[in-house]
Amino acid sequence: MLDQIQNAAAVLAQYTTTARFNSRHCSFLARQLEAVAPADLTTEQREALTLVLTRGNEVDEVRKARQRLAPPALRAPRNTMVTAWASLSGVLSALASVPAKVAPTGEEATKLSSVLFPEGVVFTTYDAGALWAASRVLLERIEEEGLRARLDAIVHPSVMQSIERAYAELAAAVGLDGNVTKLPPKRALLEATTRFSLAVAAYARALALKIDETDVDAITRFRDALAPIDPLRVSGRAGSVEEEDGDDEGDVEEPTPDPNAPFVPASDDPIDNPFITP
Repeated sequence: MLDQIQNAAAVLAQYTTTARFNSRHCSFLARQLEAVAPADLTTEQREALTLVLTRGNEVDEVRKARQRLAPPALRAPRNTMVTAWASLSGVLSALASVPAKVAPTGEEATKLSSVLFPEGVVFTTYDAGALWAASRVLLERIEEEGLRARLDAIVHPSVMQSIERAYAELAAAVGLDGNVTKLPPKRALLEATTRFSLAVAAYARALALKIDETDVDAITRFRDALAPIDPLRVSGRAGSVEEEDGDDEGDVEEPTPDPNAPFVPASDDPIDNPFITP
């Protein structure tokens, strides 16, 4: 009998102690617990389970907000902006190398290149927000200094049009078109996951209330109701869950291609054309 009581106490402690879960599994676990919940839950137990579902949804909301403004979501419009500026710089460099005896555009291309890109296109290595700001300054200079007509005269107008289109798309992507998405604080995901873990433990304690350690059927009922927890527990140092989630969501942008690499004109294939929006 003593062994039975001790085993029952170990089972109760296993589930009523706060466990840690990966944020990817929170809402899934909440719905699993709902699916296997005993049909005769008390009012207090049902409220505790409802809180688990609510906390699981809160975790998903944080993840959703992070994904909207995470680097992977900004990668395509940012790369389009990078390619657009690199194309203009590349065309000017190519024209500047044409001998004056062949065409008179070489000198003009050299002047425009030195005015607009005195340091090359290093600014295209910036993050999305800084790239938008640098692009804004450069586009305003082109208009204010009367460079647009000069550019269109030696470079096809579609090049500048592509830059303007890429700039508008980047502005929309970073939330400057009025549809601003607030990025949650850095620790918001860890906090939401912790609240979920506490809610799961509270639900387990609600199920454990008034359990007789000598009642095998009651212990089995308790274990079955919380069995979905077992495969989803996370072990490791505090904070590692948030770090793993961050790595999975790609919080580090892909390396930007070398801005000083030789310019290669885009092909006519829409797949290769960086100015066509998917």
